[in-house]
Amino acid sequence: MADTEAIARSYFEKLINVHDLGYIPTLFDPGIQFHDPAIIPGGQVSGHDGVRGFFSNFFRAFPDVHFDIDDLFTQGEKAAIRFTWTATHKFRFLEIEVTERHVSVPGIDIFHMTGGRIAEVRVAFDRAELVEQLVGIGHPL
Repeated sequence: MADTEAIARSYFEKLINVHDLGYIPTLFDPGIQFHDPAIIPGGQVSGHDGVRGFFSNFFRAFPDVHFDIDDLFTQGEKAAIRFTWTATHKFRFLEIEVTERHVSVPGIDIFHMTGGRIAEVRVAFDRAELVEQLVGIGHPL
């Protein structure tokens, strides 16, 4: 069995933090189901092409995006990671025109692996917090 922790870490270290879209076929099962209802229209994309399209748009909007792993837990072929991502908004995203604002967004990813690759990703983070940072509104007290 492949090392679940190493696979989960490689998602951030070999795909997201270096924008290596060529790593997608190595990292993800061909039938990958990628769920991110906070930022994907319809809540999910499927397959390598769907994931590639999602990350292409995300990297265009936030070209300096960087994810830090805050906690990582594994059990068998499942992993949960608490992360914080930081980036500067450089392209229209979530219908918000470019703001050049720097954001810092905490969240959680849950991964299900199969055959040494990621078969499902479920992303959870506070969309309102991201939007507030992008448009410069403080969180209501």
